Amino acid sequence: MGVNERKLRIPAKLDQIEAACEFVGGVAREAGMSDDAVYHCYLSVEEICTNIIEHGYHYHDGGHVIDIVCRILSTGLQITIIDDAAPFNPLRLDDPDPSAPLMERKGGGWGVFFVKKYMDRLDYRFINNRNHFMMQKNKS
Repeated sequence: MGVNERKLRIPAKLDQIEAACEFVGGVAREAGMSDDAVYHCYLSVEEICTNIIEHGYHYHDGGHVIDIVCRILSTGLQITIIDDAAPFNPLRLDDPDPSAPLMERKGGGWGVFFVKKYMDRLDYRFINNRNHFMMQKNKS
């Protein structure tokens, strides 16, 4: 059986993130994921794409694009988000401390923290001058 793969390319602009999320949500539903799993995929894509645009491109798309590759697996869905911003591995960020008192919590890192909680497998690689951030969600 061949790989069941879907691809989308969007301009690196905030107003394009919803299209990326809807695309991934549709593929997740096609893969037979539960409503909760679809939602986790949607939120994770939103977070990673927002971080790329905000921190990788500093809101200046300059013709940059974000590629999203979804692979439907027998066990779930694999989503790879690819960009050409400076190399950056979000998995190396320290997790914020959710047990810290609210007023003592630092402001950043919460989105990636939730991606780590929502998804079942994560991987980062820098290949051919592009960031490849892979997330996998198992069927629940």
